[in-house]
Amino acid sequence: MLMNRERLLRRLQILDFAIQETALFLNSHPKDKDAMQYYQNALRERKSIAGDFERCYGPLTNRDNQSESWEYIKGPWPWERED
Repeated sequence: MLMNRERLLRRLQILDFAIQETALFLNSHPKDKDAMQYYQNALRERKSIAGDFERCYGPLTNRDNQSESWEYIKGPWPWERED
């Protein structure tokens, strides 16, 4: 699934929100199988989309740098973006 940078970032925001809200729900409903399945599916989708983003645009955060060099600083900074 190829999306442009903004759409990938927006999808990651949506998934991060859904994952956090579902985790809070599971704190009070730990045996809810549907919620747990939803949570696991959202985690898988987030991992996949984050991987797509990082392959195309580099690491999302400095913690995601998997290279032998410091890839996080390559490319334009947010204020240097070409829109």
